[in-house]
Amino acid sequence: MLLPARMIIIDKDRVRKRLGLKKIFSIYFIDILISILFFSSCTKNSITIDEWEWVNPEVIRTLRKDNLKVLDIGNSYSDGAASLLPTIVKNTGADVSDICLYQLVRGGGSFKNWYDIYNNSDSHSYFFHRVLGGIEVPVPQGEVSPGDGALFRRVLSEVNWDIIIIHQVSNYAPYYDLWSTHGEGGYLDELLSVIKSHQPNAQIGVMIVHSYWDNYSGNKEKSSFIRWQKIAESVSQFQNDYDVHFVIPYGTAIENLRSSSYNNEYDLTMDGSHCGYGLCQYAAACCYYESLIAPRVGISCYGSSIQLDVSKKQSKYPSVSITKDNVIVAQKAAIQAVKDMFNCIIPDE
Repeated sequence: MLLPARMIIIDKDRVRKRLGLKKIFSIYFIDILISILFFSSCTKNSITIDEWEWVNPEVIRTLRKDNLKVLDIGNSYSDGAASLLPTIVKNTGADVSDICLYQLVRGGGSFKNWYDIYNNSDSHSYFFHRVLGGIEVPVPQGEVSPGDGALFRRVLSEVNWDIIIIHQVSNYAPYYDLWSTHGEGGYLDELLSVIKSHQPNAQIGVMIVHSYWDNYSGNKEKSSFIRWQKIAESVSQFQNDYDVHFVIPYGTAIENLRSSSYNNEYDLTMDGSHCGYGLCQYAAACCYYESLIAPRVGISCYGSSIQLDVSKKQSKYPSVSITKDNVIVAQKAAIQAVKDMFNCIIPDE
């Protein structure tokens, strides 16, 4: 199922690049193909900052509660997406003394893996740590050995969380039809049942994760754009089926950034899969900030300053440093994603 069609202003050169169309095709043929594949382009739109009127009122009430406690249950994707979040908070001057964000991270963690961890049957280690905030919870931080779900159970039972964020592992994220099965890409219902048994009052949130590089071996779609679209559609269906309102669409922010002139030949990834150091991780963290922190404190990341040289970071593919020239584009990509999470929008440059 494709996302709803929109009136689209097409940048044909970028669409050709994003779809991998070669010059051997005639310009006439490519123009026809682009017209047919309207869903594979990005809308051009201007950024505006207002009073976060696009956020669900119920979510706003939750985000503005006293002593807000947020738990993110995920894997290396959520860990990478939030890695620069403390830096953004520092740069904006946002007061997070009465909030906390903690993460449970299991490398390659799927819904099934977390359900298995809860039942002491997973074969991988995981860890629990605080990302930001002035509130500390009475559960120890640290790494846990495989097969030991005690810490996970303590996190769920000993803290009253206001928001609990989950997301499906990247290789199953585009395939919603698998999420409620009993295969490796399933066990969503079982995980939600476990969470709700301990946290009946917590609001469940979900992430739109980013998609693989076009040429990554695991990219069955052979297109980062089309794969992202499937991920976004899966989250949309999850929202409809489970009445979920809180979404962190950082994958859409990345896709917006990829539509800009700052994309590179590896779709801003460090290894074909994970967000590249620097600009890509920054856009993801900006989206995290705009989804969680900005509506609470009334301060956007838009216009804040940061420069970060990541040229010496060890990764398989080159990373893009954050500069005074590209930082605003990453911010716009994130804000536009939060305002319109199911459509790709080219950030103004």
